[in-house]
Amino acid sequence: MSRYLLLLLLNLPFIFAAILSIITQYKLNKISSRRLIVQIILWVIVLAGLVFALPIYEWLFSNNLTVSEPLSLFDVVQITAIVVVFYVVNRTRAKIDTLERRLRDLHQELSIRLSDK
Repeated sequence: MSRYLLLLLLNLPFIFAAILSIITQYKLNKISSRRLIVQIILWVIVLAGLVFALPIYEWLFSNNLTVSEPLSLFDVVQITAIVVVFYVVNRTRAKIDTLERRLRDLHQELSIRLSDK
């Protein structure tokens, strides 16, 4: 099995999970349409980078723009770890946004109740 195919197969679940999560957040009105578009574009760029990793490397190598070895197994693990960390950071940011929104709403409710007294 090609290391480039392995790289793609290891990262596809995280990319699809991120895209589905973003769409779900949009459907639940937790994020704006602008954030939806930006996040989808971001994950599509990551996916395109993984899909076109081999053709890009071959083009760079054929034009003598790189003299490095092709993708190693360590590179596959490292790139997968970066995508996983990126996924976790995005999920954590979404949870922090939700928590911030809840705290703001609670503060507003508390202010209204205290002002009535």
